[in-house]
Amino acid sequence: MNFKNLLAKYYINSRGWKTPRKIVVIESDDWGSIRMPSKEVVFALIKKGYTLEKNKFTSLDGLETTADLEELFNVLENHKNKEENHPVITACAIVANPDFKKIRDSNFTNYHYETIAETYKRYNEDQLIKLWKERGIKDNLLYLQFHGREHLNPHKWLKVLRDKNQMELDAFDTQSLLGLSEGLTKTKDMYMAAFEATSEEHKDDIKSITKEGLDLFEDTFGFKSVSYIPSQSKQFEEINETLVKNGVKFSQAGQYFVPHKDGSFRKVDKIWGEKDQYGMRYWRRNCSFEPYKSENYNIENCLKEIDIAFRCGKPAVISSHRINFTSRIDKNHRDRSLELLDALLSKIIKKHPEVEFLNSEQLANEIIASSQNK
Repeated sequence: MNFKNLLAKYYINSRGWKTPRKIVVIESDDWGSIRMPSKEVVFALIKKGYTLEKNKFTSLDGLETTADLEELFNVLENHKNKEENHPVITACAIVANPDFKKIRDSNFTNYHYETIAETYKRYNEDQLIKLWKERGIKDNLLYLQFHGREHLNPHKWLKVLRDKNQMELDAFDTQSLLGLSEGLTKTKDMYMAAFEATSEEHKDDIKSITKEGLDLFEDTFGFKSVSYIPSQSKQFEEINETLVKNGVKFSQAGQYFVPHKDGSFRKVDKIWGEKDQYGMRYWRRNCSFEPYKSENYNIENCLKEIDIAFRCGKPAVISSHRINFTSRIDKNHRDRSLELLDALLSKIIKKHPEVEFLNSEQLANEIIASSQNK
């Protein structure tokens, strides 16, 4: 970590709500999203000349498996703090994926989705919802929160398909979601940001999608999500009104980007515990555990970030995407990430035996409770 990055870390952690407790929260995005169906599909698209291998999310990321959850649970259960509590990962999940057949039947005019329960069944992973509930949620190992109805923007995606972008049409034929800039004429044509609106009418559409997604989340998992993070960290401000009215109290994205009509973005920075005009409160992810980024990934930077957070009176909120823990494309990649996670947790507990592991909902409740006591 260079001096400039070090100063930035201290600045981010110096402002807003504080706690004397040493809290660790691990937040992991993209669960439930299909992205790439298999290694064979990745190779087939590369063979057509598309440079998928240059993007880790199109060369490594795919739907989680039952084995992925079980292996992750085993690592988490292998560690306990002095209170005999094990670490927990908050899985920020989507609850639907495209229904490719119905979309094709509409000639890319109308968007249709399937629930993640239907996706799991189609991928021969029928037991995953049960596993989420009986171990992930009940045992507080992999606790779910909202990431969107889908990890895509239907309005923008269908436009790309109707414009007959060959790369995206070839990906559609394999039931993949690329979201790459290659072959697309403008950056604003990217479609993986579900909360990015291009017009007032589009905003209304996203508000309806968001409410439907939150209802589907509750129907699927049996409880409301109290926090969320927008995909690609992009959103329009008014979506917070819809989120808050439907039970979401906190955004995990203390830094996000608001789109303009010309395709540019305005960065928004929030401090810990800040509440906006819609009643949404914020915290920030101030640490990173992302082994997918490098074959030589080192956990020492994450440990340093945790130390800085604690010195500044902040929880250590660690960002770690689903891509690190899925074996659908590369089992060896998942296994290496789990070894690194195992080592990271061991070092955290050894250095900070008083550490508390919370999920995002528990962190939200702690911020609310401590704010009310002041």
